[in-house]
Amino acid sequence: MHAELTTDGGLAAFPGLARPIVLDEKDLSPDDGVAFAHLVVAARAEASASRPRATKPVPDGRTYRIHVDGDDTLHLQAADPSIPPAFAALMEFIKRHGHR
Repeated sequence: MHAELTTDGGLAAFPGLARPIVLDEKDLSPDDGVAFAHLVVAARAEASASRPRATKPVPDGRTYRIHVDGDDTLHLQAADPSIPPAFAALMEFIKRHGHR
């Protein structure tokens, strides 16, 4: 699997934020690869189970998009202030293990 995390918005425009954080499963240890797969499954289930709630946009809030290619393509999106828990866990994993 291959994942990209893209962040848009925020208080100030930082050039580094415009580039996605990329994570390739082949670069992970076997244990991290299993953890990554579980996080993707959880985020997919969360996205299909819940309906997005209408929330008032946060001034200078950020929007996050995660794109996962693998056996089945997955596109996820969340925005401040309401980031679902499984999405947040996958996003943090990509931030820790990925690169720009």
